[in-house]
Amino acid sequence: MEYKMKLYKENFEELKLGNKKREYRLNDEKRKQIKVGDNIKFLKLPNLDEEIIVKVTKIENFRNWYDCYKKYFNEDFKDKYKNIDAVVQDTYNGGYYTKEETQKNGCVVFTIKKV
Repeated sequence: MEYKMKLYKENFEELKLGNKKREYRLNDEKRKQIKVGDNIKFLKLPNLDEEIIVKVTKIENFRNWYDCYKKYFNEDFKDKYKNIDAVVQDTYNGGYYTKEETQKNGCVVFTIKKV
C-alpha cells in the first residue's frame, strides 16, 4: 500500500540527502493504517512539486511526544534543540499538533528508507 504525506522543505531536503531516517507523526486514524513494508510518498510543501517515496521498515507507538522524542533525541534532535522539552514545545508551538490531539491519539515513529 502507498500513502501520501506532506513535508516541509527542510525535512524534505534532509530526506532527499539521505539524512532523515525517521518520520514523527500523530498516530491518528490515517497513520494507524500504515504497516511495515508499506510505502509513503512524501510531497514537498508548499507547492507539492517534488516527491520522494520511502518504505516503512519499523513502526513504534508512543503515548506522548516526550517519550517519542526521548528515544531518538541524540540521533535526530540534539543538533537543533537544547533538550527534549524544547522539541516537545516546538511541536505544540509550531502548530504541528495540539496537546489534545496528542492525548487522544498518541504518537508514532516510522523508520523509513528511500525506495
